[in-house]
Amino acid sequence: MKLNSFTSLVVVGTTLCFLGGPAFAGKTPQLDSFRKELKSVPVPEMGAKAARLVAEAKADVRESTALAVVSAAIELKPVAAIAVVSAISRENPDVAPATAARAAGLLPKDAAAIAKAAAGAAPAQAAKIVLAVCKAVPAKYAAVATAVSQAVPYASKEIVEAVTTALPSLKPFVERADTNLAGRSKSVGSIMAQTESLVAYTAQLTGTTSEKIITSPTSNPILLSGAPSPQGPVLAALPPPTVGPPFTPLGGTPTELNRTNTGQIPPGGVRYSSP
Repeated sequence: MKLNSFTSLVVVGTTLCFLGGPAFAGKTPQLDSFRKELKSVPVPEMGAKAARLVAEAKADVRESTALAVVSAAIELKPVAAIAVVSAISRENPDVAPATAARAAGLLPKDAAAIAKAAAGAAPAQAAKIVLAVCKAVPAKYAAVATAVSQAVPYASKEIVEAVTTALPSLKPFVERADTNLAGRSKSVGSIMAQTESLVAYTAQLTGTTSEKIITSPTSNPILLSGAPSPQGPVLAALPPPTVGPPFTPLGGTPTELNRTNTGQIPPGGVRYSSP
């Protein structure tokens, strides 16, 4: 039976969608092979087995092998995801960013824990891991950066830069957050928390959403499609950090109240004596 051009396009398109999804990335025969290899492996041994499969691959196909292995492992036993990513990253640091990004894309709720595990196993790849995972799961940028900085604290500067490289629209917000925290103790976590607040405030101010700002190709939030254009840069309208007055201790020496140093207030008035 001959297929007309429209039917052919539908068949081809459906096939590509099926094979192109995250769970089916790479060659199907390769995935089938890894499913068989991992199917009977107990969860505690899944990480070691996955790392060995990747290590045995030739250098030029090691990354694609890692992606297929982690996809098969998560498909079979999602609970083993963090152990699998950690083991693969430790044995094969060069593929840690791609492996973490694939796992985070399949399990976005666990993106921060997955990125932290990958960075802990391959600390030299910390910034690249943040960049890759933020591209895969943009909404999780703050949690991912904070978690990775906890695993590799000495890479804090590179981690923050990786966030703005992965998501250029966040650069002005991160810079403003850094300015707002001037003179105070800074950490990746505090910068990311301040950034999230600024993004949320700007989304409300411009009538858009945080998600649209985060994934916008421009670093200027007023250029977002459909958002109003208020006078002047939006960031200029963001509230500055609030700093309360310094604490001033009360003067004098505190004393204990008892019957000898207190008096009774007379009816109709307050007893007062001039100093």
